[in-house]
Amino acid sequence: MCKTIEGRYANYFDIGHNAFEFVIDCGQFFQENKDVVCHTRIITSPVYAAALLQVLAAGLKNYREKYGDIPEIDEEPLMDRGRPC
Repeated sequence: MCKTIEGRYANYFDIGHNAFEFVIDCGQFFQENKDVVCHTRIITSPVYAAALLQVLAAGLKNYREKYGDIPEIDEEPLMDRGRPC
């Protein structure tokens, strides 16, 4: 685990890719004015993108086992907000 971590809240995600890498943009979507502010870009290989997917799936499985189902969001789909970053 990292020794020092700066936490940033994210409720917006956008993913792009080419043959060699995945680009994951993270930020905050503000419902009031439909504005997105991106603050983090992660660039990784397809192998590590797949590893991230596995870690997220395991985390969600553990969460559901402990706390129950995760409710659906009422907002428009995150991927339909355009690419502001």
